[in-house]
Amino acid sequence: MEKRITEQKMIILEAFRHLDHPTAEELWRYIQKQHPNFSRATMYRNLAKYVEDGTVARVCITDEIRYETNISKHIHVVCSSCKKIQDVNFNYPIVQPKTLLGYTIHGYELFFKGTCPKCQDK
Repeated sequence: MEKRITEQKMIILEAFRHLDHPTAEELWRYIQKQHPNFSRATMYRNLAKYVEDGTVARVCITDEIRYETNISKHIHVVCSSCKKIQDVNFNYPIVQPKTLLGYTIHGYELFFKGTCPKCQDK
């Protein structure tokens, strides 16, 4: 079955071009400014579909679920103060083991914690 790219789906993807690792609420607020009649339910439904089909990834490294369109395996750095998340280009290969401590490994997430430059200046 072919997936339809609706205007609503395009609006959501366009919002990701302007937001960096947004929460669903941040994504919703941005879309509302541009498209006041855009339905919240439509945004949540399509966001869930994007996660399900692998177009958008959930990032669960802070106390809030955030989203991103960079679905390649990569590392994040998160500010301990303001919770800003950024992608990191890491030059060292990380090899995912098939098993670890008796677990069958299906994936991994790795992130660094630190203080971003803006928070360091405060």
